[in-house]
Amino acid sequence: MPKVTPRPTTLHGAATVAPAVITAARYVSRQWMEKEADALWPRMWLFACLERDLGQPGEYRVANIGDESILIARTNAGELAAFYNVCQHRGARVIVNEQGWVKNFVCPYHGWTYDYTGRLSVVPEIDGFAGRIDCAERSLKSVRVESWLGMVWICMDSRAGTLREFLGPVADIVAPYQLEHMQLIEDQTVHLDCNWKAVYDNFGELYHVEHIHPQHQMLFDCPTSQIHLYANGHTGVVIDGHTVNTRLPVPNELNAYLAHRAKTYGADPADYRGRVLALRKDIQALRRTAGPSLGYDYSAMTDERLSDIEQYNIFPNTMITVQPDEALIMRARPHPTDPNKCLWDKFTFRRLPSADVARDAGATLNLEEMRLAETAAAEAPRPVHEEFTQDEIIDGSKTMTITIDQDIHLIRDVQAGMRSRGFTTAMLSDEEARVQHYHDWLDHFIGVHAS
Repeated sequence: MPKVTPRPTTLHGAATVAPAVITAARYVSRQWMEKEADALWPRMWLFACLERDLGQPGEYRVANIGDESILIARTNAGELAAFYNVCQHRGARVIVNEQGWVKNFVCPYHGWTYDYTGRLSVVPEIDGFAGRIDCAERSLKSVRVESWLGMVWICMDSRAGTLREFLGPVADIVAPYQLEHMQLIEDQTVHLDCNWKAVYDNFGELYHVEHIHPQHQMLFDCPTSQIHLYANGHTGVVIDGHTVNTRLPVPNELNAYLAHRAKTYGADPADYRGRVLALRKDIQALRRTAGPSLGYDYSAMTDERLSDIEQYNIFPNTMITVQPDEALIMRARPHPTDPNKCLWDKFTFRRLPSADVARDAGATLNLEEMRLAETAAAEAPRPVHEEFTQDEIIDGSKTMTITIDQDIHLIRDVQAGMRSRGFTTAMLSDEEARVQHYHDWLDHFIGVHAS
């Protein structure tokens, strides 16, 4: 087997903080869970929902982070607004559903009513209050809200910088993929028997890929991937695609997956006998040439992005995987009371071909059929949100893609091992630099914001 060499790692700017010792306690103890509730979740910018789900005034989403609940809505002026989901009368949750449309936000306990801007507008039997009620003072407490690439982000800390400042260079790196213009095709949540950081760590390293994801050796060259570390705990990895794992013997012919991709863009798989590694560069050129006639505009993409896959983990709990025509946004959420459980959300997106792009390219394909397909996609109902358990993934009745299913099969055993008296601290390899970087910043932020 070829010698294993460390993956190239790029540190962007002043992105270093004190190194963290990654203890078992941070995954299993209630004390750590309480630290995060006090010093992490209220201080960070958090991905809350999709902007497309707040298309008209009165549409709302509720984001639950641990035991905190944030109500996000679209106002009559078309602006995004976010509030703590708690009535200013006696503290009841104003909205008990996670999504919907309402004429006003009405507390189900006593009927206190708020408009889309959070202003208190109706107090039943207001004359029964001995003291005067100041509606402005008793309006819903606001939370900062911003959008980026069709995603709505919230921050409970009035002193934090802007979302753009927090994201840093990652914002510009991901922007050319235009996630906001992709179609949502799947919305899933799985309940996992592990701490939220355990599953998030799993998507922060490739060290495990050759051990539990054998199909990846037919698609990507993980050993040559490039690791990127950014300030504020964000990380990225760029993986060569349309190739094979060069740590293993290179096959003489294209495998079924690569052969299919070659034919999609007009190449003959037989031409790659004895030269499988040449496909990646050829795909870049073929895709750029064929893209416009197929209805895809790749003008904002580098050649490498037409063949490869990139993943960006955005601190503290969101992950974005991008390819030219598809993307995943995934998010780990803590369980409200149990550090050994969490929720893992996955939104799947696909870029649809555009008849306008094809027409401008002088394509000879049937533009009317493409236009009809475009219209049908635009009018298609939003995919229904699916929610299921880890056991349903394991028994095969639900799936989140073969790769994620394989991770889920193992993650409860990882959590169980962390609870053992025989495990105290993690020992990370150079290939797990993203995990170390993440925990360094986790310790930093919790230390800075701890009371």
